[in-house]
Amino acid sequence: MKVETEIVNGVYETGKVHLTIGEDSVTKHFKPCSKYIKRYNIEKESLIRLGNISNIPNLIHSDDDTTTLVMSRLHGNTPTHLNEANLQELIVIVQKMLDAGVARHALPLRDILVDTNNKVSLVDFERATLQGSFLRVDWLIAKKVSHYHLYRLTSQFQPQLLTKKQAFKLNLVTQIRRIFKR
Repeated sequence: MKVETEIVNGVYETGKVHLTIGEDSVTKHFKPCSKYIKRYNIEKESLIRLGNISNIPNLIHSDDDTTTLVMSRLHGNTPTHLNEANLQELIVIVQKMLDAGVARHALPLRDILVDTNNKVSLVDFERATLQGSFLRVDWLIAKKVSHYHLYRLTSQFQPQLLTKKQAFKLNLVTQIRRIFKR
């Protein structure tokens, strides 16, 4: 059973990261463990590429020696529900993210924030694929994975927003995933 970690006094800690959440910034220290340098470098490069997108944290400082990133804090809470406007905004964020050469491996609700003005933001980019060239197979697959997770969230909260083609793709990939999970 997976135990969710809580934020206590502005600190979120797991076996992999130590997050200190300040008023205007978040400091993320990657703890030495399996592939921590790779995860640090992916998140750092993702934040650099995504620096002009307002719904994603801006990289303020990085320290390669201590594998620590300081980024702008985006206010909001993890939603329990995404309304139509939230999903429309998330669709735009994901498209901008992909246009910048970053594809996420997943879109869990815990990485989505909705503030008091109903503005959506996206955080946590350590599990991503970065575009090297348009012809790389891993990039093409990673883009499809990002779309799959976007369609999955849309289907879960606002299924009427899915086109027939998107619903077909979602169903097809879901069936394929079930086969491989057996």
